[in-house]
Amino acid sequence: MTALASTGPTASPPPPLPASEGARSGIGPLSAEMLIVCLDPEDAMETLGSFLRTNNIVFDSAPESPNAIVGRITTVMQPLSPQPLALPSELEECSAALCTELQNMHRLKLVLTLGISAHIAVLGACGIPLSRLDFRPGEITYLPDGLLMADGCHFPTHPIPADILTQRRSALTELSPKIRAALRPTVCRFCA
Repeated sequence: MTALASTGPTASPPPPLPASEGARSGIGPLSAEMLIVCLDPEDAMETLGSFLRTNNIVFDSAPESPNAIVGRITTVMQPLSPQPLALPSELEECSAALCTELQNMHRLKLVLTLGISAHIAVLGACGIPLSRLDFRPGEITYLPDGLLMADGCHFPTHPIPADILTQRRSALTELSPKIRAALRPTVCRFCA
């Protein structure tokens, strides 16, 4: 898997940084086949509990079950300065770090973005212009290099109206079987 798009006009991705397992805030191994990109990995573990269990997503490089999906959760941003808005140089550093992480995940098949910020960060890390791919919650899209990107909604830590939270959980629940099918396709017994 290469993190750079292979067709069409693309923006140049930031230059990669040296790779190291502990360079980014994340949970799970770089050998994972699924990457969840969000604002806060620790919060994501709590809010995604039922989704992770339903899909048998584990964060151990040696899962106990052969049907388990090895996952990794990472953050959109590195720790930023305490300013209200991130500086362009900080955003470039974050994009470069995510690009390096994607390039070092050699078994990666699917990226689940939680929220628009994560969607934008993945596109930037892959060198894909924002105008080429809208944020589509509940949908899975093939990127030009074959990597799958599934868009999900961000679950904020601050209280939000119950109906919005229900909609976001419902969208992720509906996305769940699509992700499972994309990572564990079944073989048609009549086609083989």
